[in-house]
Amino acid sequence: MQDSASIKNIPSLNGYYRKVHFGFAAGRLNLSAAQIPECTDRKNFDAAELPYEYFTSLSDSGKKNLKKRFPILHCGNLLTPELTALILGAGKNIQQEFIRTCSRMFQTLAADGVNCGALDFSLMQSIQDDLQMRTISELLRKLHPVLLETGMTLLLPVRLPLPDAALREKLTAFLKDQMIAGLKLRLEIHPHELKPDFKAEDLAGIFRLETRSVIFCCNADSGNRLLRVHLTPWLRYFALTAFPGPYFFCPFSQKNRLAEIESESFSKLKEELNNIR
Repeated sequence: MQDSASIKNIPSLNGYYRKVHFGFAAGRLNLSAAQIPECTDRKNFDAAELPYEYFTSLSDSGKKNLKKRFPILHCGNLLTPELTALILGAGKNIQQEFIRTCSRMFQTLAADGVNCGALDFSLMQSIQDDLQMRTISELLRKLHPVLLETGMTLLLPVRLPLPDAALREKLTAFLKDQMIAGLKLRLEIHPHELKPDFKAEDLAGIFRLETRSVIFCCNADSGNRLLRVHLTPWLRYFALTAFPGPYFFCPFSQKNRLAEIESESFSKLKEELNNIR
């Protein structure tokens, strides 16, 4: 954790803080349908990350109300990470069905006004396997037409801190090689795993140029709480490119028993940032 001296320049960024979008990662947590409204509909939230099944199950009026309530709506993982990882070793017919399924999901989301969805290929495990990375690249190229057609952005989740700093350059080069405008990162930051004197630039490099979503993760069952001191280094990092978010909160707990309490806490944290002078 950083002391107050290390965040002395916060007031100069207060205008930026009031413009960024905050919300709750209901999709990433796989919240039940009953929990989602309570956790997402907080006073200081104007963004929501929702499971695909939840959003598409709503009535037309429900979707309309949701879009009115949240200017920014993101879809969590379109498919489970376990299923997405299995696709990499599957036969061509299964991979083609995967492309068709994802394309239909993108079209459905776009028609309902949601323009971001994620596929978790476990990039940090795959990136050291050339065959798997070629397969991912091929799948992304086949999804490119539907991204162009719908205006959707495909988010690739990346966990920070990385297990090896050298992977940052490999991932940056991979993204550059794809040349797909609708391909961006969803950074999943675990603040309690970072050293007190960490520098966001050293951990993330130029990821801010390729990021469309940020999720702050913590283990709520272990008593970890997300504090302002955890956020401010990253907000300063992204402020350099005027990244407006969304910033989502993802507190893991057994059966999501602490989700409601933690979502309210994160809402109050956003209000605290708004009031900085």
